[in-house]
Amino acid sequence: MGMFDTIYFGKKYTCPMCYGHIESTQVKEFENLLGDYHIKDCVSHAEEIRIIKDELFCDNCSKHIGINIYIVVNRGILLGTEESLEEAKNLLNDLHIEKLILWYHDLYQRYIEERREKDSYIRFLNNLSEWYGERLHEKADDVTSKRIWLIWNLRHLKGALTPVESVERFMVYKKMMKVLNELWGKGREVLNIYYPEEMAIGEVEWAVDVYEDEINERCHLNWTWTVLSKKQLEIDGEKEDELPEWVIVIDDPFSDAVICHAVGKWLQDRGFEFGVKMISPEEAKGSGLVKKLKRMNRESEENATLPMETVIEELNKEEVNRIAELIESRIDRRRVLYYEGFHGSLVPDVESDKLIGKIEGIKESIIYESKTIKDCEQKFREAVLRYKKTKNI
Repeated sequence: MGMFDTIYFGKKYTCPMCYGHIESTQVKEFENLLGDYHIKDCVSHAEEIRIIKDELFCDNCSKHIGINIYIVVNRGILLGTEESLEEAKNLLNDLHIEKLILWYHDLYQRYIEERREKDSYIRFLNNLSEWYGERLHEKADDVTSKRIWLIWNLRHLKGALTPVESVERFMVYKKMMKVLNELWGKGREVLNIYYPEEMAIGEVEWAVDVYEDEINERCHLNWTWTVLSKKQLEIDGEKEDELPEWVIVIDDPFSDAVICHAVGKWLQDRGFEFGVKMISPEEAKGSGLVKKLKRMNRESEENATLPMETVIEELNKEEVNRIAELIESRIDRRRVLYYEGFHGSLVPDVESDKLIGKIEGIKESIIYESKTIKDCEQKFREAVLRYKKTKNI
């Protein structure tokens, strides 16, 4: 079959059978490099002047629908698509020298941006090779000031346990920046954020995972940002410069306004002027880990899944420690429960088909597990009360 290039239309076409939208078509008329091309993109050589006839294909119906379109290319630039040959010829002839110069100016700016992006990947790979190849990760605190060129990628390197985790940090941040640039370019002015945890206003030791649904969905993230206080950072025994780029550390008591300001400043520091609005989880469509947990909860209730038969008290110490270590090793582990001054984590365990978690911020390994979020929250609260009773708190 070979490789196709994808041409995205400047407008949406409607399938006459299912009424679904058709936004692109695949062709083998250009370099066949699996490229994605939009209007004003350079798709071929500068001498390329042509009109390409193509039949629309509906992905929803999985068949061609008998409607032709005409793809117009002039001087190697994709001018657009039209529904008749006459309209396509008019579009082709409409490209005059002034418009061509303006379009090439835009192309040059994109070329510069793409070159900078390419250079950032090369720089990261060089830094990654040096960081682990020269074993700088074993003496991280001593090399930062001596190797200033590492500063661009330091938060992708420091704190990561393996080269793979460093790459994950780098790629996630790149995807976030790409989506934010696209949203800004399309005229988005306000980002709606929310958090699922139960928090008390004025807490000084706190951490929340902040969600922005579109960024989460497009970047395939469990959450978008983590915002926490310096007090909580001290309790966790972590260093700010070893955390991923999307972790925001501030020195303020908890409130919604504090979170909005922290996320807004994070965006401004990266050149974005989005407004930030806090919404409730009920107003949000749900994404990332919240979406996964809700789905597991719904499926469990629909299937009338039996509750687990082995309670925490029956687990021996070795098994408890094993599960606690498993929870701590999970990248998606975050505090999502709060009760009586204690936070609890919650992560899905695919192998056991359960939700598992532990009381965070204490030396003891106190875990809980169940099939539903509701049961886990109840078990977390019971575990907290038992812990407080044993400690006479």
